[in-house]
Amino acid sequence: MPKKIEVATTLDTFKDILAERYDTLSNRLKQVADFISEEPMVVAFETMSVISVKAGVPISTLSRFANTFGFDGFSKMQLLFSDQYFHKPRDYKERIKRARQEGSMQVDSIQGIFESLGDSNIRAMEDVLVGISPSKLEDAIKLLANARTIYVQGARRAYPVASYLSYMLIKEDLNVVLLDGPGGMSSPMLKQMKDSDVLLITTFKPHAQESISAIERADKVGAKIVAITDHQMSEYGRKADICFEIVENDVLGFRSLTCAMFIAQTLAVGLML
Repeated sequence: MPKKIEVATTLDTFKDILAERYDTLSNRLKQVADFISEEPMVVAFETMSVISVKAGVPISTLSRFANTFGFDGFSKMQLLFSDQYFHKPRDYKERIKRARQEGSMQVDSIQGIFESLGDSNIRAMEDVLVGISPSKLEDAIKLLANARTIYVQGARRAYPVASYLSYMLIKEDLNVVLLDGPGGMSSPMLKQMKDSDVLLITTFKPHAQESISAIERADKVGAKIVAITDHQMSEYGRKADICFEIVENDVLGFRSLTCAMFIAQTLAVGLML
């Protein structure tokens, strides 16, 4: 008797199921998975024909993708996205139209750079406000509150977020270890991690080796992982028990940390409640 497919009823659940099954998908279906992870608003509001062009796959592949996860057609799966984004105070269809026109803003002056960075950060923050559910934040806070030790890690671009988190959590009298590796001590500190601990990590592609080592250690010993990252479908995003998937915008190749810091602040302040 074939195994019954669990059909997701919320976008969070769907993303978790997708992450669990990602390695079993064909390359074409992985292409769809990657696209819907990176462009959820396009999936929410555009037609199948537009989505297929943007994702670079035939319309039939979109239907096959939805059927793989138990949905009776792509439109049924699409409802998970539209339900999350539709009942919001801003006109996201208009934002998609504006996004298509990106590149028209001049960034060859200080004023242009200032306005471009501001607009980019505002749009990214709006995506986070809509795309991340309160229940996921609450689940993460529960994991952190019950941890014996919270190991905080973020390398290179992500280091400011990790440093801020460590500062905030220590102020709350929590048992915190910042894995910043002075004196080459990251590896010895990682060896102390147990299954009763939580790794709170911020990491973006291409993932730093220090971050990879921390995730692999946590996964090996059974510690919980709360990740702030740019792609839940990545090899390391899929290892997280709770994954906050954010897409920071960039201007002139400089990527922001606004959304990552926003999530970090929410988690830190939420632990005070």
